[in-house]
Amino acid sequence: MPVRSVTLPALALFLATAGTAVAEEEKVNDNIDCGYPLTEAERSFCADKALEDADTRMKEAFDRLRARLVEIDAELPEHLKGAPASLDDAQAAWKTYADKDCTAYSFPFRGGTRGNELYRNCLIVLTMKRTEDLDATVEDYAN
Repeated sequence: MPVRSVTLPALALFLATAGTAVAEEEKVNDNIDCGYPLTEAERSFCADKALEDADTRMKEAFDRLRARLVEIDAELPEHLKGAPASLDDAQAAWKTYADKDCTAYSFPFRGGTRGNELYRNCLIVLTMKRTEDLDATVEDYAN
């Protein structure tokens, strides 16, 4: 029997069951109470969700500030322009800092469940603080 005739039905079966597995996992995750996660898997899911939410809020704050800086740059003489690019550099540096800082914070527990939890929680806190800083800068440039 040719390999292709075996591979295509097997691939179709895999894709069908993978879709079902993802749907089942999403259904289970919808039932997790992140206000009171009971198991390690629930705590991990909730922390991942919190980090994703914090990242989304930070990106929104960053985009608001960047848009404001583009507006300001448009009114400046050429030799004073460059705030958006400077913000891009600062954000890249912040991401490097956050990763290194949280790696150092969680290092004694590296390789275990606790290490991952500490790293993720550290990133959540730093991301929330960065969002506050970006929002404050947007307010500073509101006028």
